[in-house]
Amino acid sequence: MKMITTEYKIISDKLPPAFDGFTIAHVSDLHNREFGNELIERVAAVKPDIIVITGDMIHIENQSAAAEKFAMGAVQVAPVYYVSGNHERVLDCYAQFADFLRDTGVRVLDNRYEVCARGDDKIAVLGLCDPTFFEKGKTDFVAELNRQCAAIEEEGIRYTILLSHRPEMFERYLAAGVDLSLCGHTHGGHVRLPFFGAFYAPNQGLFPKYSDGKFTRDGKSMVISRGLGKSSWVPRIFNPSELAVERLLVKEKENVQTAQTQNESTETDIKQTNAAEE
Repeated sequence: MKMITTEYKIISDKLPPAFDGFTIAHVSDLHNREFGNELIERVAAVKPDIIVITGDMIHIENQSAAAEKFAMGAVQVAPVYYVSGNHERVLDCYAQFADFLRDTGVRVLDNRYEVCARGDDKIAVLGLCDPTFFEKGKTDFVAELNRQCAAIEEEGIRYTILLSHRPEMFERYLAAGVDLSLCGHTHGGHVRLPFFGAFYAPNQGLFPKYSDGKFTRDGKSMVISRGLGKSSWVPRIFNPSELAVERLLVKEKENVQTAQTQNESTETDIKQTNAAEE
């Protein structure tokens, strides 16, 4: 299966100056797929400040060898942050897998945040479990999101990165004040139609609004990774596996970007023509 690397520039006037150029390697929906050394090599090549994993690392009971191998390699490259997806929710082995990640050095963000500091500047990295982990589903998920964002604000942190499996809740992330939401779940539509884009995404149905790429509204952004693996017999069609990379920039530098670097995203190996933006 072919893999691509897509880079997204995230420009914000709220980003603390010390975090200008902060680089995130964004892995999602691995589904225990084995890539040999290619995935770790691609992650290392972008020289990330952090690596984030937005769910569905595994999806079959007691089959996690490839996911564990990636985690062990990733922590040697940069700090790693992980949140669960809907597939982890239904697996009895998930608790054991999560313990393995913690023992390996991965920061499992089960409805909590951690603070990243550079000198006196700070940002928050917040992770929420998939809504299926909550008793009342999305209702409890949103309540927890708002509670965590309020705690971050009380701590005086101005910029928040949210790791969440679900992109269809973008409006909720905006309402909570999240500056950058990183998501997966859609597999980029899994099957993509030439010149059109995603055909279907879970929890959105046919021709989904949020399938892949970068979306920006009111100075806040969401990036959806197309993911790396697959969870059914259906092959990925016109839809190579993706490592997403987010590079954070202070807004003052926006005016000095060249026409080439002002592009919303740039992609190696293949040209992306349908990363939508609102």
